[in-house]
Amino acid sequence: MFRNKILGVCVAIAMLCVANNAEAQRWFRTSSLEFGLIGGFSHYSGELTNEQFFEVQGLKGSVGLITRYTPHESVTFRLSAQYGSLEGDDKWHEDQTDPMRRDLNFTSSLWDFTGAAEFNFKRIPARQKSGVSPFAFIGASVFRFNPKSVFVYDPNSGIANYQGINYSSLEDRDGEEVELQPLATEGQETTQNNELERYSLTQVAVPVGLGIKFKVNHQFTIGVEYGPRITFTDYLDDVSGAYVEPTQLQAQYGAMSAAMAYKTPTVDANEILDVDNPKLRGNPDNNDLYGIFGVTLTYRLYGNRAICPTF
Repeated sequence: MFRNKILGVCVAIAMLCVANNAEAQRWFRTSSLEFGLIGGFSHYSGELTNEQFFEVQGLKGSVGLITRYTPHESVTFRLSAQYGSLEGDDKWHEDQTDPMRRDLNFTSSLWDFTGAAEFNFKRIPARQKSGVSPFAFIGASVFRFNPKSVFVYDPNSGIANYQGINYSSLEDRDGEEVELQPLATEGQETTQNNELERYSLTQVAVPVGLGIKFKVNHQFTIGVEYGPRITFTDYLDDVSGAYVEPTQLQAQYGAMSAAMAYKTPTVDANEILDVDNPKLRGNPDNNDLYGIFGVTLTYRLYGNRAICPTF
């Protein structure tokens, strides 16, 4: 009798597997991991966008890799690595006839490494073939930047008249793209500003953003997102505080330092030497930020082989 019962159970399980094979859509082997690509553009906001949050002229291409892990339908954890660039230019906003214009500009490469949690506003079950889910995300980023600017030799410029023969030594460097951080253009770590440290080219930021994911089928998901990075530096553009007396920069960092610090058409010695009321290059009260817009395409490991229950 007992043997007959065991045989009956085995027959029932076999019949269940046959039924499941006939309706394979009911049982799936699917992974919680997704791997894919992200592409779009990056942008910067700061002194050289006239403090505008979004400057269309500063949009630069961005590309990278992304992986997602979804242990629960309402929360997804992600890691991404992206490469892009940043740009800002006073010419976009300044009156080019103003002899007191600042006339600064920069470009920078950008490496962004981000870990974040996505909070899905609409759940898409793993067995569901398609769906749409808006989401918000927040996390932590480590980024690398390096502001540069092209040196344009102009013997009639304000700094040329101020420096004299020292400026003339730069003639053969006309058109050279110069890294700005080593030049300490705001007098970082000079004898007079020893307390002002040179900014680091590797920084941390807080990414916050919104997006929407479109599950196309069991394997592929397309997403669109935008995430500003809240930084803790005002030197993405190498511009933050006050002008420094050019001879100080020249003595410690060379004539190029003074030339890249002062691009204004006129240089007023009395204004520069007024230590009680120094002329500002930027706004030290507001940090810079950057943002990344991305379109993602991810692939989830998936198998459509029916799985029989185990006991």
